[in-house]
Amino acid sequence: MHRYIKAKDGIKMLTVGLLAGFIATIVVSGLIFAGEALMNYPHGLFYLIIGYSLGFDGSDAVGMGMVMHITAGALIGLIASIPIVVVGRLFRAVSNFNTSVIYGIVVGVLVWLLFFLPVSYMLVMPTLESYSDITSDRSGRILNDLNLSFARVIYYAIGLHIQYGLIYSIIIGAFASRMMRMLPVEE
Repeated sequence: MHRYIKAKDGIKMLTVGLLAGFIATIVVSGLIFAGEALMNYPHGLFYLIIGYSLGFDGSDAVGMGMVMHITAGALIGLIASIPIVVVGRLFRAVSNFNTSVIYGIVVGVLVWLLFFLPVSYMLVMPTLESYSDITSDRSGRILNDLNLSFARVIYYAIGLHIQYGLIYSIIIGAFASRMMRMLPVEE
């Protein structure tokens, strides 16, 4: 029994991948805000750092950092869906929940390795080394070691990226499973 994907179904899958990446990034953003609160850091510090790294100041930095993060997450969801559309065997595989979860974990780890780490070390860390205006947390404690704190966050971020991949894979896997039931069967 062989199943195939028509072009319009491939476009649907890519669209769902974009949406799954967007939703997964929104969820991870909530976890980032919760983590900042638990660590007693200023609200939006992660996005402030991203915004400053991109050359924005003040409240624009937080907003643009968040927009860039969510946009990147949505686009990564789209890109991660391309192999699913192109490789029929992978499409069939992610229609199975367990395989989909494995695919999501692989996506999360690859995003952390290939995107997050290079951006952090080549763009964000150099910006932090030259920037000293982010000085206190919500309790007024001086954050002299912000650079060291961010370096620690880099390693904690693998968990967030795996969570991104899991959320992405649950959405994309459910859609692939639904599509598999609707596709025609060839002998």
